[in-house]
Amino acid sequence: MILCGEQEAKAPQAPRKPELADVFREHLNQLGPLTIDQTRAVRAIIDCRTSALGGHVSACDTCGHQDISYNSCRNRHCPKCGALAQARWVERQERSVLPVDYHHVVFTVPDLLNPLFLANPGKAYRLLFTAVSETLLEVAANPRHLGAQTGFTAVLHTWTQTLLFHPHIHCIVPGGGLAPNGRWRNCPQDFFLPVLILSEVFRGKLLHLLRCAFGDDLNAREILRQAAHKRWVVYCKKPVAGAQQVLNYLGRYTHRSAISNGRILDFSGDEVTFSYRDRADGNAKKTMTLAAPEFLRRILLHVLPKGFIRIRHYGFLANPNRASAIATCRSQLSCSPPPAATEPERWEELFLRLTGKDLTLCPICRQGRLAVVADLPAIRSVLRLPGRATSP
Repeated sequence: MILCGEQEAKAPQAPRKPELADVFREHLNQLGPLTIDQTRAVRAIIDCRTSALGGHVSACDTCGHQDISYNSCRNRHCPKCGALAQARWVERQERSVLPVDYHHVVFTVPDLLNPLFLANPGKAYRLLFTAVSETLLEVAANPRHLGAQTGFTAVLHTWTQTLLFHPHIHCIVPGGGLAPNGRWRNCPQDFFLPVLILSEVFRGKLLHLLRCAFGDDLNAREILRQAAHKRWVVYCKKPVAGAQQVLNYLGRYTHRSAISNGRILDFSGDEVTFSYRDRADGNAKKTMTLAAPEFLRRILLHVLPKGFIRIRHYGFLANPNRASAIATCRSQLSCSPPPAATEPERWEELFLRLTGKDLTLCPICRQGRLAVVADLPAIRSVLRLPGRATSP
């Protein structure tokens, strides 16, 4: 009987790539005061797939090899988690995809507003969603533009490629909508809505909402006054055609954390080197090196409040009337609904379909199957996190 750890000790192993959890473990004492949400995220990232969360022992039914697997944290800020949840989410959206081009619209806010968002993240992010959704629905319904009710999925991101704080919302929108008479109305080819009008309407709505929420604060009032004179950017990317392309596109923006472990190239103990795409230089791939405390400070800027919903649906995709509205759209577009939903796959089956790797196949004899024979209890270590702060 060979234990996983013993087998690894005998075979030469390639150097393990650094992970976000490694940086947190090394620099816990340099993080400074954390919010409750940040503390929860840091603990989850450090504990993920370690004995701290418990696990199980699997044994091969042919050769007797035993393998130990530890549980994942399932925290949405953890770069090790979310891939399977993303795949399941994207497949659920397949039932709502229509046979039309889709547009990717991005709403950004001036950096001047960052202090308001950082000090009041939950409230400010909710107002951002409200302003974006009202803008798209109102401009699309205007007879001078589309003249129809649109439907869209909106996803909040708060980071740039270099992990700086930059709240913005990605919207995936079908190229058309339901007119007041119930008929489907297509957008002109390769065009959705005028981005300059979207920018102006969005600016007015968000500034009004922020004034109502924070206008009693003199500093906030001055920030909003200055922001009113800034250029606000809304841009629309090239339309996406085809159901599978739309779903793949959605998958890039949904269950993503601020940085993946694959982007962390080196961790010397004091500095972290990671890759990023430079949008200002033709999307060229580059590297950046930061002192570890600064790297972690940037990561922690993007921790969301507990329970905050960062993926939302609006218009005819809103949950209360989604099924009936999609049926109407399909009827108008003369297309058939997708096949009836089947029983959800077990996670091992989904992993095999997505990656081609069979996690139930014994890695030693390559003949037998692994089955759980024992559970491992969680072994919590004493993790001393910095004191709590009231805001990031």
